[in-house]
This record gives sequence, C-alpha cells and structure tokens, in this order.
Amino acid sequence: MNTHCKHESCGVTENIWLPYKYEGRSRGLKSHPYCIYCGVVKNISPDRAKPMGYYTNRLARMSTTKVQLRLIVKELESICFDDTYALTRSNQEKVFNHVVQKYC
Repeated sequence: MNTHCKHESCGVTENIWLPYKYEGRSRGLKSHPYCIYCGVVKNISPDRAKPMGYYTNRLARMSTTKVQLRLIVKELESICFDDTYALTRSNQEKVFNHVVQKYC
C-alpha cells in the first residue's frame, strides 16, 4: 500500500456492488464506497484495520530500544501502514510482525 492519498468516499449513489463473505461463506452482494481520488475500495469487513497508535502502543510495551522503535515506525509509515481505508487488520498484523522481526 504505497498510496499516500487522503481518501474521500464517493457518494452513496455511486457505490459499487461487490460480493462479500461472512464467516467464510459467500453472502451475496453488498454496497461498497470507493475513494474518488485513487479508486481504492473501502474495507467494510469486520476485519477493520487499526490506527498507527495501536501498534506504537504495542511496541512501547515490548522490550525494544528507542532506535529499534524509530526504525520500525519509520518503515511502517513508509508503506502507508495506517491506511485504514484499504488495509485489513489481518494484513496489518502480518506486516507488523514481519517488520518487528526484521529489527528485533
């Protein structure tokens, strides 16, 4: 996710209809908004991304040095880790774990 976009949703009448799943089963179609600037479809699943502060608080509770903390946060910021519009929480967890393992 290397888009540095200030997302703005399209109007309700312009939403697109996409298939969605609930508990692993297909449940038909659901209306999804998208960004009028970059075209990314908004994540409306229950697996919503957390803001960057959630993960920096997790880092603060770990035994990391200030240098490690800074390197981790800089890398997460460079990949638009806090884009709650397009990312899912499970994707955030994978990226977070990979970056933390890289520096710790």
